[in-house]
Amino acid sequence: MRTEVKIFVSYSHNNQELANRFLNKFKQYTLPSKKYHYLFWQDTKLLAGEQWDQEIKKALDECQLGLLLISSSFLGSKYITEVELQLLKNKPIIPVLLWPIDFDRHDLRGLNKHQIFRLENPGMIRPKSYGECTTRQREYFALALFQHVEKRLDKLLKL
Repeated sequence: MRTEVKIFVSYSHNNQELANRFLNKFKQYTLPSKKYHYLFWQDTKLLAGEQWDQEIKKALDECQLGLLLISSSFLGSKYITEVELQLLKNKPIIPVLLWPIDFDRHDLRGLNKHQIFRLENPGMIRPKSYGECTTRQREYFALALFQHVEKRLDKLLKL
């Protein structure tokens, strides 16, 4: 029997198209996991008439892991930085570089204390964000992230 893992996905709506493409690829790798049954929550699940702030806070409270899709828009979002990151403060997170940022000049909102996932392969000049990757590299990005998430969950859940 697989262990259920609730993941809260945090991203900027300015990056919604890229975030959706990334999540579609990443979810393909999580579906056949031997150990975990992944349940992703993102605000696209909100229905008309629901109190969005209340529903987001509920999902943050219930999640076991935060998947943060980082971009300059993410770092500049008041709601993400003042609400979501604060409520995820005591939960495990996996920051993923969705789009390039300037690590020296951008305020990383405390995320500089965490290892931020980027694609690293021999022959690359530097690690790449998902948005910088070619179509083929995006497959490797999603697979490598899946492997990292599984290892992190094994460590967190001691499986």
